[in-house]
Amino acid sequence: MEDVEEVGRLFYELSSESRLGILRKLQVKNLKMKEIAQSLDLTETEAFRQLQRLSEARLVHKQLDGTYRLTAYANLVLNTASPLDFISKFKEYFLDHDALSLPYEFRARLQELSSGKLNPVIMETFNKVAILLKNANERIDATIEVGSDLHLQIMRQRLEEGLRVRWLIQESFIEKSRSMFLAADKLPEIRVTPRIFIHIYLTEKEAALCFRNIDGKFDYVTFFSQDSTFLKWVSDLWAHGWEKARARPIRVIMKP
Repeated sequence: MEDVEEVGRLFYELSSESRLGILRKLQVKNLKMKEIAQSLDLTETEAFRQLQRLSEARLVHKQLDGTYRLTAYANLVLNTASPLDFISKFKEYFLDHDALSLPYEFRARLQELSSGKLNPVIMETFNKVAILLKNANERIDATIEVGSDLHLQIMRQRLEEGLRVRWLIQESFIEKSRSMFLAADKLPEIRVTPRIFIHIYLTEKEAALCFRNIDGKFDYVTFFSQDSTFLKWVSDLWAHGWEKARARPIRVIMKP
């Protein structure tokens, strides 16, 4: 019970817009009380009061030069809680999309997706994915549960042009894979997994990411970004799935 009360007190301190604002400012650099008041448009009295609370909560420490700094404990709290910024920003999306299927290490890094632009219009999403695939210069990595014929044809064309194309496919998609590539001279690299939880289209330039609905389906409301941090998160998740998937000889998969 004492642990629960302590967590409750911590969340209470973080629930104040002023106190959280102070902590965010101090993440950037140490500041004096007057500087904090000015940067957050607080009175000096209010800034002093909030700093007292944060000091008592062991989240900030006043130094001999009069500046305040975050404690190591506060840095740990803020870094651990940082995915909440992303989750709360896209609250409406995560009301009916499943992020809990992600491995823990990726849920803990969700803040790295903050640059993503969410596209809720399905036809626009399909067009943006097509452009993403056409603009690739080096590689295309994709998770495939079902596939748009247009996107599959583009990937087949890019493969014939010499790009490296890798598919992490759901077992139920193998039959369609055969029909798409049966007569092709070049075949994508393929690994098979029982179930795809997240749709990914990834190139060296851009990534598209779509979470499965809580009812188990994909609605293709998709995040897009060219930001390097976003790309790193998606690339790491892709590599995680690729390494865990079963490598199957490509001609065996394609054999009718």
